[in-house]
Amino acid sequence: MNGNVTYYFGHALTGQGIKHLYKEMMDEAELVYVLQGPSTYKGSELLKELGYFYVKQGFAIEWFQHALLENVIEGVFVRGCNRLFIWTSEWGIEPTLLGTKHRVLSFYDCLEDKQLEEIGEKLAVAIKERNLWREKCITMLEIAKKIHDDWEVVTQSCMDWQALDEQVTNLKSDIFQSMVLNKTGRRTHRLLGTLTPRGAENTVESMTKNLATRLMIKGKPGTGKSSLMKGLADEANARGLDAQIVWCGLDAGSVDMVIIPELNFCIFDSTEPHVFDPQDGRLGDAIFDMGQHCELSEQAEAQIEDIRVKYKSAMQDAIGYTTRYAEAEKTIRQLMDHCLSTALWREKTAPLFERIAK
Repeated sequence: MNGNVTYYFGHALTGQGIKHLYKEMMDEAELVYVLQGPSTYKGSELLKELGYFYVKQGFAIEWFQHALLENVIEGVFVRGCNRLFIWTSEWGIEPTLLGTKHRVLSFYDCLEDKQLEEIGEKLAVAIKERNLWREKCITMLEIAKKIHDDWEVVTQSCMDWQALDEQVTNLKSDIFQSMVLNKTGRRTHRLLGTLTPRGAENTVESMTKNLATRLMIKGKPGTGKSSLMKGLADEANARGLDAQIVWCGLDAGSVDMVIIPELNFCIFDSTEPHVFDPQDGRLGDAIFDMGQHCELSEQAEAQIEDIRVKYKSAMQDAIGYTTRYAEAEKTIRQLMDHCLSTALWREKTAPLFERIAK
């Protein structure tokens, strides 16, 4: 029987820069294949082939999508055998455990010099364009984050924090009851989503599809959603339960979801830009309403409306820059694909397709 695929974004464009979690996943994996080479579509196709290869053997896999380019993959995590394949060159990741769990495969020697000389000038222009639009995008996201921080200051001044503390205490009691496991709780990390040329996107449905209980947080910005989830992850680990922290795709320091696998449970921020509500017929879906503890005054509402307009404008500008960034990235990949030797590529990749017993 075939395995299943869970989709994530491999990196995110945030107000603090580009965020990825590949180093954390390298710690999580038992065996890591560090694939080094230029940005190419052919690299993505290789990772897809590897993913399908393991799925057909019955393994569950995690597929890590590119933030800018639809249907482009930059990493595959094979569960069960805990193998991670990542295309690392864009992230400056170097193997540190050579001879044990890190194996390196370089594809730079698959490039043909004659073709490189032919596209050299075009490639230099495209790389310059990519760097320009990436910098503009991140700068605008930084501006948007600062605007959003102002929004949080307003809502925080209207919060009944004591009532929220009581609600959170009751939630922890309901979730954990008296459960304590005789082991050390593990912590893993993933991303909820990212800004793309199509707007903010996420893979919530894919990553929660097999969970029995999904608790959806409703609440205004700055009212403690991320702090609540960080606290639940800490509580889970203290009780010997594993916890997966799923980070926000726009604010690198904020948590948007926590998954506790042993409880078949997740809790996540279900407000803009990723609004979710309980699905009909899905009995484990429920809302955790933190918004009830924030009563806005007329003055606060007026302030927020002004902030909302500024924030929306900044995000629209960021999306525009992201579109140009993606166009340059596409050009680079098309040029580099043209320079790859098919024969050398086939020879280099063949050993990766190794059949193992599940």
